[in-house]
Amino acid sequence: MIKPLKAQNILVTGGSRGIGAAIVRRLAYDGANVGFTYSRSDTAAAELTQMLTAEGATVKAYHADAARPQDMPALVDRFIEDFGRLDVLVNNAGVFSGAHIGEIDAAEYKRVMQINVEALFMLTNAAAGAMQAGSRIVNISSVLGERAAVAGLSLYNASKFAVTGFSRSWAQDLGPRGILVNAVQPGPINTEMNPEDGEKADQMKQQTALGRYGQPNEVAGVVAFLAGPDATYITGATVNVDGGWNA
Repeated sequence: MIKPLKAQNILVTGGSRGIGAAIVRRLAYDGANVGFTYSRSDTAAAELTQMLTAEGATVKAYHADAARPQDMPALVDRFIEDFGRLDVLVNNAGVFSGAHIGEIDAAEYKRVMQINVEALFMLTNAAAGAMQAGSRIVNISSVLGERAAVAGLSLYNASKFAVTGFSRSWAQDLGPRGILVNAVQPGPINTEMNPEDGEKADQMKQQTALGRYGQPNEVAGVVAFLAGPDATYITGATVNVDGGWNA
């Protein structure tokens, strides 16, 4: 079986559940050596590590809380100490928050921006200095990082607009060094946070061209492509995995 990511060392944030876990699984199946972070899902992280290790993959879980952005540079050092080098960084960790302006608590604003924006910045800022030509950075943004689809999501919108903006700007910054940076923007994806049988699921399905939710593995496949050997001339791009939500 061809392993397109064989010998690649990849760090994924927020990799114990949902989209993050699907990304970790796909990268490991494609031959990569994978480190991933988790904050509270100790059991899920251990189970994922044990499953993939039993299948012959090299996988390591790191306890690291994106709510503490100041800890992110040390994570890069730990990963390189364990794996030797960092070839691909997948910034997946994030939280959702919804409230109308005038009702947003200052503490909630700080929490969302720390996890979705500041931690991503701190980690990538540290990682970029250690990456070589041919390395990749893939940021998991959102279709809500492209447009304000509904009311009450300004805080989440702003955080994901920042992620998409960083991705495009970092592609310019790192292009001369041969480092590629792209953003993946999921739409309605079937996860614990947004299940396909949830309260607003029918409405969200109707807003997609395909009339259904996506599955985490459908996002993971795009991430694997962007990390792989067929994506050498793609940088500064945003790839929507949304069933036509933003068409």
